[in-house]
Amino acid sequence: MRGEGRNVSEGSVFLLQTFVEKKARDEMCKKTKVRLLFMVLLLVAVSIGATLAYADSSVCAVSGRLGAVYDNGTGNVTAMVAGYAEGKAVTLGPVTWTVDQGQFFNLNAEDVAKFVCGKDFTLKKVTKSANNGKELVADVVIMKSN
Repeated sequence: MRGEGRNVSEGSVFLLQTFVEKKARDEMCKKTKVRLLFMVLLLVAVSIGATLAYADSSVCAVSGRLGAVYDNGTGNVTAMVAGYAEGKAVTLGPVTWTVDQGQFFNLNAEDVAKFVCGKDFTLKKVTKSANNGKELVADVVIMKSN
């Protein structure tokens, strides 16, 4: 055989081909090891995260929307919370009570949450809240202690 103007023996070609194949196998092995290491680390991280998230099974967080509507005719407020807790749909309420429109306009998400949730729940976070005098809407996180 000839290669670039030089004579190359069959043994040299075989050694060169073997060297190239070994190099390719080594490169593929490195990539496989890196991928395997990444998968193991990801599994460990997810396991630790799941353990920390569910370490205290007595606490339940409900993330959702709190809504309250004022009825001018009756003077009643109807309120409820709809959201998710541990991946499951949850509804708290509805609860109805009587107030005048001025009192309703001055209500905030914390006040409505006390009516809807009672003593078993605690309002932990309000991200958005709006009260136009007829409706109150808020994005909330509520914690329940069993």
